[in-house]
Amino acid sequence: MTTSTKNPAKKKGPVRTELTGVPASPGFAMGCVFPVTNRNISVVEETLPESRLADEEQLFLKAVNKTIKEVTQIKELSESRAGMKDSLIFATHLMILQDPNLMNGVLDKIRTEHKNARWSVHVVLGAYIDRFEQIDSPAMRDKAADLRDLYNRLMASMEDSGPVLEDVASEEGVILAGHELLPSLLMSIKPGQVSGLAMDTGGRTSHVAILARSLQIPLVSGLRNFAALAKSGDTVIIDGSSGRVVINPNEEDIKEFHTRQEIFERQRRELFTMRQLEPMTRDGKYITLLANIELPSESEKVTDFGATGIGLYRSEFLFFRKDAPSQDEQRDAYRYILETMSPCPVTIRTLDAGGDKLVNGITAVNESNPFMGWRSIRVCLDRQDIFCTQLKALLLANTKGNLRLLLPMISGMAELRRAKACIEKCRKELEAEGHKLGKVKIGAMIEVPAAVMIVDKLAKEVDFFSIGTNDLIQFTLAVDRTNELITDMFQPHHPSVLSMIYQTVRAAHREGIPVAVCGEMSTDPISVLLLVGLGVDELSMTPWNVMSTKKIIRSINFEDVRDSALTVLQMDDAESVNEYMHKKYAQTIKDLGISSVVGQVENRN
Repeated sequence: MTTSTKNPAKKKGPVRTELTGVPASPGFAMGCVFPVTNRNISVVEETLPESRLADEEQLFLKAVNKTIKEVTQIKELSESRAGMKDSLIFATHLMILQDPNLMNGVLDKIRTEHKNARWSVHVVLGAYIDRFEQIDSPAMRDKAADLRDLYNRLMASMEDSGPVLEDVASEEGVILAGHELLPSLLMSIKPGQVSGLAMDTGGRTSHVAILARSLQIPLVSGLRNFAALAKSGDTVIIDGSSGRVVINPNEEDIKEFHTRQEIFERQRRELFTMRQLEPMTRDGKYITLLANIELPSESEKVTDFGATGIGLYRSEFLFFRKDAPSQDEQRDAYRYILETMSPCPVTIRTLDAGGDKLVNGITAVNESNPFMGWRSIRVCLDRQDIFCTQLKALLLANTKGNLRLLLPMISGMAELRRAKACIEKCRKELEAEGHKLGKVKIGAMIEVPAAVMIVDKLAKEVDFFSIGTNDLIQFTLAVDRTNELITDMFQPHHPSVLSMIYQTVRAAHREGIPVAVCGEMSTDPISVLLLVGLGVDELSMTPWNVMSTKKIIRSINFEDVRDSALTVLQMDDAESVNEYMHKKYAQTIKDLGISSVVGQVENRN
């Protein structure tokens, strides 16, 4: 974060202050600061007589029920405004509220220690929050923010004072400013009431950032001391595409803002002209462009953005509930997508639980390193009751024969063969019951370096590869992609990462199978050029990004980007790669009007 101030001696008035933070949600906004401060909650410990315990117990239980209703309403609102993926934040809140450890912990304080309800919640939920805050991981700190959100709601419910920040804005042109903005805050404001967001904490992966991108509200996070510098009523300019914030802008700043905002909106409109055009390079190389979706209903809109199939449907959203979904429930959800998209291919990833995707009753808790712990295919192979239920649902849903079944986090041949054996076992059982099943293509996600080392063997066992670049980069470079302290070390263009992608492509093509990329690299213009040059066949992304990617592909020659990719493979470091690619292609991308239009994206593979 950098800060600069200008206060010419000849002019009186507010001080112009410029800050740079994390560009968390793209777009431009200008408005007046509305400070958001979390209410200071005072809790007093009381030791109660036996006669008051029943009343305190009821106070707590009523607060929980009231909070569940509030969060359920927020979840439903989030589903309608931001989509199923982002509403999972609030599904997690509901799971926490119904966690027996939390409920019993508070009730035990009341019943056996004779403590008042507010103090009991303060101690028990506070211990949860402290535990997450002590873990050196931004992802875990995001969960602490979720818990603080619940803490505030429970305390407000027990005071019968209602949500803390319900009346945030009353008119357009408001910039919400705070040290920490909580997810439920965004869902409590009405569409159009808030133009932009700025906060001292967080990064691109925080839950607030995810929601802001879905709601298309510009956000700059990680500003550190913005809340202290910006006063109520100050005019602020937010540039969520670059991370730049100007407090009390001058006439030149405002003129620049209007110009850049106009360009941003014009470029976004122009992209829609790309929808019906072929994603083919000028010299005839076709690149398949697919869409990532989170919600079955999203499949209805995929082709509107120019995608020709679904490259990644994350099935775990079905499991973010109190009980695991039944086989019939899963079958109906999968069938809806497959039939809606037919005859286009639909890639459905099997349950990818664990890491930062905690599923009630399935995934482990309190793992010291959850991203490299009991997750993804490891969970499925150990819990074959859950895995086989999902596999049978997928096979039964595949009435059109357009299913591509994707196995996540494969690290070796043994895992792959065990997973394939489960698929075959389920197929035979269903056929024995008289079901006629469509043909299924089986793919493996390449996101672990171990898989790349044996990629030639894996290629003989599957019908396609899908490279999850987010995890591949993270595991290859030993860099936590959510850790703000080492953000600069998360380098998608590191020579070792590019070499692994190239190695995967070559092995796949020797066996005649295609390679897709479904991580964030598929949405970055320079990365797209590199991936195409390295021979990747398919790029999968949030639907919005399909149009801008198509525009890039139609502007280049495959032979040229292939030569560039082979050149950078010989380089020693990411800095050299970036310098070379930007020198060669930055002007081209700028001329296309792509660089300033960032899609509303949160790919977490």
